[in-house]
Amino acid sequence: MYRASRTSLTLPLIAVGRTTPTLCRIHGTSSAVIEKHLKTRKLIDVTPKTKRSKPGHPALATGKVRGRKPPTSRHPETSKTSAHATRLPAKKLSHVDKTSQTSRTIASCSRLRETVIGRISSVLRKRFGSAYEVVPFGSTIYMRGFDVDQRSFPKQDTADIKNPSKGDLDLVVLDKDRPLGFSPDIDIKKLPAIYNMWKLANTLSRAGFTNVQPVPFASVPIVKFRDPQTQLSLDININNRLGLVNSYLLRSYCDILPGLRTVLVAIKLWARPLGLNTPSGGPMTTFSTYALTLMTLGWLQSKELAPNLQGGLETRETFWICRSMQVKNPSRIQCDMTFREVTSSDRYPQLSLDDTLADWFHFWGYIFDFEQQAVDIKEGPIRNRNDLAVLDPKLSEHQVCVIDPFFRLKVT
Repeated sequence: MYRASRTSLTLPLIAVGRTTPTLCRIHGTSSAVIEKHLKTRKLIDVTPKTKRSKPGHPALATGKVRGRKPPTSRHPETSKTSAHATRLPAKKLSHVDKTSQTSRTIASCSRLRETVIGRISSVLRKRFGSAYEVVPFGSTIYMRGFDVDQRSFPKQDTADIKNPSKGDLDLVVLDKDRPLGFSPDIDIKKLPAIYNMWKLANTLSRAGFTNVQPVPFASVPIVKFRDPQTQLSLDININNRLGLVNSYLLRSYCDILPGLRTVLVAIKLWARPLGLNTPSGGPMTTFSTYALTLMTLGWLQSKELAPNLQGGLETRETFWICRSMQVKNPSRIQCDMTFREVTSSDRYPQLSLDDTLADWFHFWGYIFDFEQQAVDIKEGPIRNRNDLAVLDPKLSEHQVCVIDPFFRLKVT
C-alpha cells in the first residue's frame, strides 16, 4: 500500500484552499464545471476555444483568414441583433446538445455493458450449467453513472475518445446452489469446475475474449480479460458476494448524502493523474477507488455529516469466505453482511463541493495520523491502531489502514 506522506496530501491545498477564489482549479477542471457537468453525468475540461466577437462584426466572429472572405448573411435585416438575441439562444442550444449527447453516451455505454454481461452469462451457462448468474459490482453500482469519463484526462489516447465504452468492469458469478459461500457444510475439494480459474479462463478464451489471464492465487481468485468488441477490461470472480454487498452499502450512503457522488468523482480526478488511484497494474500500489470512498465516508462520519448504517444491529445475514484456497486446509471466515435500509428520513443536507474538498484535504493532510490511526466506518469511524489487535494484530502493520466494513480482517 502506498505510504501517504503529508506532503503528497497537502499539495492540493494550494488549489482548493479557502483563500482561493470560488472557481478553484483541479487539474484543469474547475469545481463549478464539475458540478455543472455532473448533472449530466459527464466530466470534461471546458476551455473556451475562440474569443466571442461583438455583435455586428461578422469578420471577428468567424476569424480573419487571408484569402477568404467572411460569409455574408442571406438576410441583412436580421444581421444586426442585440447581444442577448445573438448569444443566449446559441448558448442554450449548445447546452441542450451537450446534455443530449451525454445522455446518449451513458445510455449507449450501459447497453454495451449489459450486452457484454449477457454474452458472458450465455457462455458460462452453456459450459458450466444454468445455476450461475453474472452481475456487476463496484462503482458501476454505487456511482449510478456518475463515474469519471475517460475524456476527462488530457493525456488519454485519442483512440479512446472514439470508443466511449472503454473502461473497466468488475463482475461476480453468483452460484445459486451456494448462497452462503464457503459455509462449513461445503466441501471445498469438491467444488464445481467453474471455481477453477484455469478452466474458467480457457472457456472465456475459446469464446473470443482476449488478454485472458487467470489469477488463482489472489486473496479473491479472479480471471482478468478484455472484450474485443467494446474494449472493456473485465475482472470476474466466482461467488464472492462481499463485493456486491459492499456496493449496495455504498450506494445507500450515496443516496442519502446529496453531493457525495460529486465529491468522490472530484477526488478521483485529483488522485488518478498523480498516480494515487492505481491499486494494481502500476509501478507503485496506491489507493483503490473503494479505499478512497471508505476514507471519505469515515471522515464524514467523524464530522457527524454521515450516519453509520451498520451500527447497533443484530446479525441477520452472513456470508462465508475462504482465505488461501490453494492451501491444503484453508480457513473459513464468517462475515456479517447486515446493514439497515435507508429511508427518505435519512437524507442529509447537500454537500458543498468547494467546502467539502477543502476540508477533506485539510483533514488527511494535517489532522489524521497515518501511523497511529485507522479508518473503520462500521466501528470507528476513526480508530486507534492499537485497538485493532482484537481483530488481528497484523492489521496495524499496514501503512494506510482502512478496515473493510464486512470482511473485518481485510485492509483495503
